[in-house]
Amino acid sequence: MMLRPPAPSRTDRRPMPLFLAPLLCCALLGCGSDDVPPDPPYTADCDPLMGPGMPCSMPWPSSLYLKEDASRKTGYALRFGAASLPATQQGAAILPGPYNKLDGYSVGTPLLVIFPNVNASQMASEDHIERSLDPAAPVLWFEDSGGTVKPVPYWVELDGTELDPTLQTLIVRPAKILKEGTRYVVAFRGLRDRMGAAIAPSRAFQRLRDGQSGSVPLLAARQARFDKVFATLEAQGVKRDGLTLAWDFVTDSNEAVHGDLLRMRDDALTQAGTMGPAFSDIKVTTYVKVADGGTHEVDANIALQVEGSFEVPNYLAPLELPGFSGSQLNRDGAGKVQANGTRKSHFWVRIPYSALTGTPHGLVIYGHGLLGSGDQVRSDFNGKIANDHNLIFFAADLTGMAEDDQGPVIKILQDLGRFSSLADRLHQGMIEWVLLARGMRERLQTVPEVAAMSIKVNRDELFYSGISQGGIFGGTFVALSPDIVRGHLGVPGSNYSTLLQRSTDFKSFFGVVSSVYPASADQLLALSAMQLLWDATDPVTHYRHLSVEPYPGNAAHHVLLAPARGDNQVAPVTNEVLARSGLDVALMEHYDDDRMPYGVTPTPYPYTGSGIVLWHFGNPWPTPGNHPPMADQAGDPHEKPRRRDSHNEQMVHFFRTGMIEDVCGGQSCWPDGRP
Repeated sequence: MMLRPPAPSRTDRRPMPLFLAPLLCCALLGCGSDDVPPDPPYTADCDPLMGPGMPCSMPWPSSLYLKEDASRKTGYALRFGAASLPATQQGAAILPGPYNKLDGYSVGTPLLVIFPNVNASQMASEDHIERSLDPAAPVLWFEDSGGTVKPVPYWVELDGTELDPTLQTLIVRPAKILKEGTRYVVAFRGLRDRMGAAIAPSRAFQRLRDGQSGSVPLLAARQARFDKVFATLEAQGVKRDGLTLAWDFVTDSNEAVHGDLLRMRDDALTQAGTMGPAFSDIKVTTYVKVADGGTHEVDANIALQVEGSFEVPNYLAPLELPGFSGSQLNRDGAGKVQANGTRKSHFWVRIPYSALTGTPHGLVIYGHGLLGSGDQVRSDFNGKIANDHNLIFFAADLTGMAEDDQGPVIKILQDLGRFSSLADRLHQGMIEWVLLARGMRERLQTVPEVAAMSIKVNRDELFYSGISQGGIFGGTFVALSPDIVRGHLGVPGSNYSTLLQRSTDFKSFFGVVSSVYPASADQLLALSAMQLLWDATDPVTHYRHLSVEPYPGNAAHHVLLAPARGDNQVAPVTNEVLARSGLDVALMEHYDDDRMPYGVTPTPYPYTGSGIVLWHFGNPWPTPGNHPPMADQAGDPHEKPRRRDSHNEQMVHFFRTGMIEDVCGGQSCWPDGRP
């Protein structure tokens, strides 16, 4: 049997097995208030609530790192210590600096804790979320919005990447997207291990729970905050003396997460003006429908392709770290993002034969797949949609997660302290898409090579369609753009920290991460830390701003989500979380023959607004947990919806009317027919 490499030994992060002796002793013999182990050493960078030897920043998201700051929207600033976040085997901890702009935790954050050998069999699971709202549940999660306290639904999963039950992280995932700038209180009680023995609280938490922190300065400084936690819980009927662990945290404000991106958007649009960026370096390729013996390429749907460049403000500056050259947002002396000159980006436009008649055509900006390129707009299914429905498709790379970023991504995975480079580059990528969309609407038909062929643009039709990675970031782009009011999100999801381990795409990348961060708990903490920076462009934080709280200058925008059951690459479960979140995204009727997501009332067709339609190609639902689906005979359905006429007809109808119509005959959507 291959043994897992031990975690690096550090003064603030001992190898995990060291914590077993005192905790198992307490579990077997009992540790009452008069019979407790001595206090271990406490350090300012690490939260002691889980007990000695535990990962430094557990429980996650820890209130230890929320420092009071009246100048911040939430009243707090997020401040990790130099050794708080996971470190590589070489001892390089994830740097705290990039997180200083934040004032709370992610609205998609899981709770991460370790209770060795914990029995989670009766806890709320992905297919039994209703257990989470039982007043007697062993895990309690409350939202405290200005004194109004209500329970938060969740599900629990033991980390499937860790085989040792003494080291398994208990992951508690919110079953709905949390609110911005809001306090949350969580509690664990009555926990038992797999042998039935009670799991005792850590010495540090017991001191706080029992009001005996005075002799330990690092704990005494937190006593007042914990007293408020206990008061909140007691008001909900949760007794203090029965708690194994409890704490509170706040989520990020909109200003902290999205402030940079919105300032960049507004500045870029001001610089580009009402016409958007000008185009240059134009190159035109013409096609023929059938081979004619000449030099033209054959394309049954596309008459010509226009390529070129567009110039945009550059908001990036170099980032130099040991062994890595990347990017960071360019900031002035006050820390505000500002342009750093300009940069050019490449675009592709696909014009169908139907446009050669002079009929005005609508425009669709296309979002490419994982670490791909804008030239994926050349896919044959896009050409057929364009020619069948009088649409012109165009695209550009998503800077930050495009083909040119593949090399840097591998280097980032070798030291996740570099992740801020990817997160900052995605800001630039979103702005480039915003400007390109406006420029295409205003300038495309004036490009001499296009005007010469009498091609006309319908300026009232400007839409978005993306698949996979493009389906994910499409939620962000449609919320951000002032010009795109409707978008189609193909096989989408949100909250990368949930998606990654559920994706076959991440398998090869995971090998790199696990070789550098061998402890499974450190991997989960690192993913959650990455998510804090990813949040600025991850749709988990932007869906609220589609129609419930549109960004300044935007009207309500809407999206049609088209996931595939059993998708091997993007887990549909995150779309169900969205549907449960009260963000005006409907789950359409006949969602599935076998199951209906908990807490969601299906919406009948036709429906005007945002909605989710599930496509079925014979794949089973995956086994719940943080692992990718097993291969099955039906094959990965990830690429199938976009190639079905019924799917595309529904998409185009939504583009032009805002209405989601039933294209599946009053039943769940099996476009290839039921077996």
